[in-house]
Amino acid sequence: MNKQLIEDTLRLLHTEMSPIAGIELEPSPAACELLLSVLERHDLEYNRKVNLLGIYTILTLAAERHMECIPHHPDLTRNILDGDYLYSFYLQFAVKCRELDLVAYLAPSIKKMQIRRSNGDFAEQDPAAGIEQFLIQECRQRSRTSKAI
Repeated sequence: MNKQLIEDTLRLLHTEMSPIAGIELEPSPAACELLLSVLERHDLEYNRKVNLLGIYTILTLAAERHMECIPHHPDLTRNILDGDYLYSFYLQFAVKCRELDLVAYLAPSIKKMQIRRSNGDFAEQDPAAGIEQFLIQECRQRSRTSKAI
């Protein structure tokens, strides 16, 4: 199922992403596994899993491109523009998938990471943990709502 989920996610991202961007969507299998294990722990519809994996893939690739921004590197401008485009695409894709609450939840940690990186701190940060915390919080809120009714 995980292979099918990854294939469906990449197919969806390819249809949504502008071909003019010229960005290859090749997430590392290890990175995908981090979120796939999170998704397995939650009772989610298949389409939502595809959307969340898409969001995660975009975020990890955007971060990777910005991590490759080394002064005087011949692809410096390309890496900056690719990373910026992917962050914009993340927002566009999340809105289309109706994951605005997730965007709002992740926004502070993404902003802090970008600030740290602009100050030279390139420590790895994986959005899988943030997505899992969001799903846990969402589940708790649904549980409280259903108990109140």
